[in-house]
Amino acid sequence: MLQDILSIGDKIDVQQLDHMGRPIKDAATSVSQIIDFKDSDSINIAMPMVGSRTIPMELDAQYNLCFYTVKGLYQRNCIVTGRFREEHMVAATVKITSALEKYQRRQYYRIECIIDIEYRVITKEEMVLEALLLANDFSSPQIKQECQNKLLEYDKGYQSGIIVDISGGGIRFTSECSHSKGDKIILKLEISSSKRNKKYSLRANVVSSNKIHNKINTYEHRVEFTDIDKKEREEIIKFIFEQERRKRQLRRKT
Repeated sequence: MLQDILSIGDKIDVQQLDHMGRPIKDAATSVSQIIDFKDSDSINIAMPMVGSRTIPMELDAQYNLCFYTVKGLYQRNCIVTGRFREEHMVAATVKITSALEKYQRRQYYRIECIIDIEYRVITKEEMVLEALLLANDFSSPQIKQECQNKLLEYDKGYQSGIIVDISGGGIRFTSECSHSKGDKIILKLEISSSKRNKKYSLRANVVSSNKIHNKINTYEHRVEFTDIDKKEREEIIKFIFEQERRKRQLRRKT
């Protein structure tokens, strides 16, 4: 439940998202706070402000909320389902669209880039086999081996894609295939830094997938990493900051 993590009065940073679920460029981050819990997945918050100016939240619009709680920082996207007045306060009802996620801000610093990737969708049958292996409840070693062999057969049919931006939390990439929100995928990519090149095989959930207008058979996908190793995430973050430093150095020279 939300009340297990959030409390009335918790401060919130609010950032509006576009129709593809991405932060709107140059949009100011506004400040709000929780004023009440409406139900299991909805909360009432004060209409956010920038300085002394109130920023009305748009009905049915998507926002990213960063909660400052006693247990640390948590973030999640939401959709605005209502607006109302309470005494002298203007407020909004927002529905949290998925589970709260704890994070460090620096993990989500995003940088534009061009990186070739290969990826594939993880099938439901594959997930069932993985669950069986995790439980390790087989009647014989032969059956277990058969399960492992079937999983190896699934690890084929990778498609090509191009990363257009990356953060410690996920990537945005393009490909010639459409996907559904909630699809689970495996990504294979190589990151080159000043010290070394390293190949990664990472799992992710599709957050959004949309056709790019004016481009034939081209789709843009936003995905979040899942079950990523802490060391791998830190390596990606270091790569991002290294690339940002290079960009700053180039800007100084021009």
